[in-house]
Amino acid sequence: MKSNELAKLAGVTVRTLRHYHAIGLLDEPPRQANGYRDYRPEDLLRVLRIRQLASLGFPLDQVAGMLDELDAERSRREPRFPADQPTADDILAELDAALQKQIEHLQRQRRVIAHLRTQNLAADFPERAAGALAAMDRLARVADEPGFMGLALSDADQLAMGIAAHLYSEAELAEIERVFNAIVDRDYVDEYRKISRAVNVLPADASAPQRQAAVDACVGFLAKLIDCFDPQNWLRADKDYEVLLDRTASESFNSAQIDVSEQIFGEFARILVRRRDGEGDCG
Repeated sequence: MKSNELAKLAGVTVRTLRHYHAIGLLDEPPRQANGYRDYRPEDLLRVLRIRQLASLGFPLDQVAGMLDELDAERSRREPRFPADQPTADDILAELDAALQKQIEHLQRQRRVIAHLRTQNLAADFPERAAGALAAMDRLARVADEPGFMGLALSDADQLAMGIAAHLYSEAELAEIERVFNAIVDRDYVDEYRKISRAVNVLPADASAPQRQAAVDACVGFLAKLIDCFDPQNWLRADKDYEVLLDRTASESFNSAQIDVSEQIFGEFARILVRRRDGEGDCG
């Protein structure tokens, strides 16, 4: 039979047959007087077997050896490979294990997609950040105020929070979720709104007393939520992406706001140092 006839029967293309010939997977048949290759039924069966093994996930560079091993076992001859060469069953077991890993990966992907769909979450952010992002959105909606603590609507802040959602650890994201949910659950929204507004309108030439008043108000507010914070997230050295986030967030602040922000986090870190042995949860 001609190449196009064999290809049609085997469900492949003539180009595929040529590829099999090129890599030594299928012997080239002799040509007839008219120049066409003359394929035999044996060639058709081999192509069908190649196609079957390929459909199971075997790479083509393993198929030839697999066919030889199967032929050897089927004819009850001695295997044609050294003793340390894997048998057909060994190869099948290895393939089965690889496919099982792929299935588990796909199942995890499906669970993530299902969660994203049921919770109406953004697909371009990691699932582990969903709780933190939802808590921030919840507070933003309740407070109805562009917030000083990560809720400002500037491009720089949105960029910073987007990066944080991807790069923060699960512990750091869990802390964000606890803090912002607690502000709503403990009815601190009005105080949060007042403090946020005061810092947002702080002028660049704010006096030292004005700056200290803003610092005291913010630190006092954070102290009410101290059981929600994990000292380990605050008392270690800054990671590279945290330095970048600080720099990005500060782009939307004037000099007085940057000064106040640094003082707030410095003083609050000292408070956490004093209570590092007394960690609490925020329900």
